[in-house]
Amino acid sequence: MSAVTAPHPDEDLFRTLFTQWRRGIIVTGPDEVILFANPAAAQISGYAVEELIGRKPDILKSGQTPAEVYRDLRKALDADEIWRGEFVNRRKNGELYLEARTISAIRDAAGAVRYYVSISEDLHERQRYEQHVEYLSTFDQLTGLANRATFMRAVSAEIELARRAGHEVVLLNLDLDGFGAINNRFGADHSDRLLAEVGARVRDALRHVDLVARLSGDNFAVLLGKAAPGSQPESRDIADRLLATVARPFTIAGSPMELTASVGMAFYPADAGSADELIGCARSATHDAKAQGGNRSCRFDADMAERSGERRRLREELQGVVERGELVLHFQPQLSLHSGHIVGVEALVRWNHPQQGMLLPGDFIPLAEECGSIVAIDSWVLREACRQMQAWREAGLPPIRMAVNFSARQFRQRALRETVADALAAHAADPRCLEIEITEGAMMQDMTAAIRVTAQLKELGVRLSLDDFGTGYSSLAYLSRFPIDVVKIDQSFIRDIVTNPANAAIVQATVAMSQKLGKVVIAEGVETEEQLQFLRRSDCDEVQGFRFSPAVPADEIARMLREGARLDLSAPLAQDARETILLVDDESSILSALRRTLRREGYEILVAGSAEEGLSVLAKHPVQVIVSDQRMPGMSGTEFLSRVKVLYPRTVRMVLSGYSEISAVTDAINRGAIYRFLSKPWDDEQLKDEVRGALREWRELYGRRPA
Repeated sequence: MSAVTAPHPDEDLFRTLFTQWRRGIIVTGPDEVILFANPAAAQISGYAVEELIGRKPDILKSGQTPAEVYRDLRKALDADEIWRGEFVNRRKNGELYLEARTISAIRDAAGAVRYYVSISEDLHERQRYEQHVEYLSTFDQLTGLANRATFMRAVSAEIELARRAGHEVVLLNLDLDGFGAINNRFGADHSDRLLAEVGARVRDALRHVDLVARLSGDNFAVLLGKAAPGSQPESRDIADRLLATVARPFTIAGSPMELTASVGMAFYPADAGSADELIGCARSATHDAKAQGGNRSCRFDADMAERSGERRRLREELQGVVERGELVLHFQPQLSLHSGHIVGVEALVRWNHPQQGMLLPGDFIPLAEECGSIVAIDSWVLREACRQMQAWREAGLPPIRMAVNFSARQFRQRALRETVADALAAHAADPRCLEIEITEGAMMQDMTAAIRVTAQLKELGVRLSLDDFGTGYSSLAYLSRFPIDVVKIDQSFIRDIVTNPANAAIVQATVAMSQKLGKVVIAEGVETEEQLQFLRRSDCDEVQGFRFSPAVPADEIARMLREGARLDLSAPLAQDARETILLVDDESSILSALRRTLRREGYEILVAGSAEEGLSVLAKHPVQVIVSDQRMPGMSGTEFLSRVKVLYPRTVRMVLSGYSEISAVTDAINRGAIYRFLSKPWDDEQLKDEVRGALREWRELYGRRPA
């Protein structure tokens, strides 16, 4: 299907740039009569291209878009601003649909409007993905019960209510006794059906005010409804009820099966002050019940509380830990799944405790958040990371990204922008190499403030990463509201990705939708070859984890970079072949610069000094992506790519030019997240991102991998 346009002077250019884009593109004259519509616009609206040409976009109106939307649109265009918004439109067949549009005016030298350019996207597919991911991230797929993330949010909310109202929170933790032996004897399928029945029985045994969740494996947890002070007898009765319902015979593989459970109980505020502490106390009580033979319940007791005293002592010792110089940084490599090279590191703090030795973050960071020391620790980590980043650079090592974690409390600091700017300036560090990791919870506590703070950080030129994605709100709709560059998939989804269909589906959906939104996706906690290969097949961008290296001291990272340590990606994938890029430019210096920029990405790079030479190269080699200069002698880039489109349609084509007469058009298109036009001079990181995006587009259109 080809685009149809009314005659106008830029016809060839529009055809080349717009025809194959998957978003709908409509170009009108100043009178708003449609001059151009691409096939995607026709597909979205239901009108044939020929039916759109010569008419006004009003034919798509449904009457259900608020009038203020059109007023805002007109106001933005009159002010020569780009407008972004949503319309409720009507297809030719009468069906209503929600459409996101980016509309801008292209003006001549005198400031008069020559064209209006509209780029649109049907939001139905995005909404479907978001709903699917949200469901998978909220419920346990085996039992239909709440999952861990949902349960922990509910416990945190209940504790906050209890803190204000003065009542108790009661949490029960239930583990099946000897379930491992049952799993080994009957296999995964029968064991899964048994777990599903246990989940149903536990749910039916509870009151409507109670919340039950499957946390993992054969581990269930129950949050009892609002409890009055002194509610331990009632919780004991409910625990006994759960033990009895599990003890009723099951049928597995056609045979009767007796099963028992162990239940642990913990109370807020008597035993713990936070959701994580409360579930930890309940689990400790469960272990005590198992140690006593199982099929019983236990309450968190004084001996367990004594162990909590060590936590209190550590909390006190955290005061002044920065001033005493007891903190050190280790760094875990982040590696490209395209090239295998180290492309970044995550800075992870350690506490060199005078008596206990090197403590990991899990041993003291939660305590630092409780006592308020976390802000000082975060600030030290930021400064030290910037210092180390610049030290590597001065040592002549390849530039890599430095990822730094910010706590929720640090993220709420009013002077955060100045703190980051000062740390960068103090060590003359490149802001483009600094990546700030923020958790979902921190982002969502105050949406308005988060939007403001992330915008301020982006003004500094740093990258932003959404950490532990999937453990909190997990809504991709929120991602589009923030200038996030990177999405990190939490290791809890990676751990059993090759055996748990639900987690595999979450990861694949997250990768697909994040990349559609222009985000880089990193999987953390990658420990096995099977996990690595699954993520490669799922088109994940980067990984980090013990599969390559744990967090190590700075000098070890320097050694890796000097020696060119890399991830072994020699294991073949189905229909795998090296991704090939053709660069076409009549200036040898430009070709050399482009090759230098892209060579570490692991691509096969071919070059041509003219359009004619480019056609000769294409006749000999399969190519997926072509980057061509616009102004070349003999044949322009537009003419060259027009021929390539006919001769080699299974390619993704991009123009790289500083040609001023089309800069306004390309600017309007690029702001709509279109890959096929880049401007000179280019930014190296942006160019690499655009090429990666073009390769993803090729795989989506023509296959998983080049063959």
